Amino acid sequence: MASVIRGDDNFDSTPPSFGRVLRTAGNLSTTSTTAVDVTGASITITTGANPVAYGTTQTSGNNTLSEYHYFNVLVDGVKQHGSSGTLHSQSVASYPYNTSFSGLTAPLTAGSHTLKLTFHTNVGTLTLRGTSTHSHLFYAYEVK
Repeated sequence: MASVIRGDDNFDSTPPSFGRVLRTAGNLSTTSTTAVDVTGASITITTGANPVAYGTTQTSGNNTLSEYHYFNVLVDGVKQHGSSGTLHSQSVASYPYNTSFSGLTAPLTAGSHTLKLTFHTNVGTLTLRGTSTHSHLFYAYEVK
């Protein structure tokens, strides 16, 4: 007779929740120096009392030399990467840079949660690419 050891007698056999947003229909730009929502990059998932992994695959560029790209993820309105977010620097104006990043929340309460991607710049125009050639993907999934 075989025994199965799960490590937890309250094992949850339901599949993990997930969501993804893929944008291929046009770039998004901002001149904002404070965080603004990336249009369409919002995911609502219902989870158990588990952490959520999230990330984005993206390229972006600023039309001004040596400027910064800032990105953050909000989970139920709470910033996950500090007050400013992740910082990406560029050395050539308007050149597209890989500004992808990922993260993991602490365990969330069981229920519905909304994750949103935000962006801003320190000066100039920040353009987040989202075309059929350079798509933008934002994703989230429950970790069980």
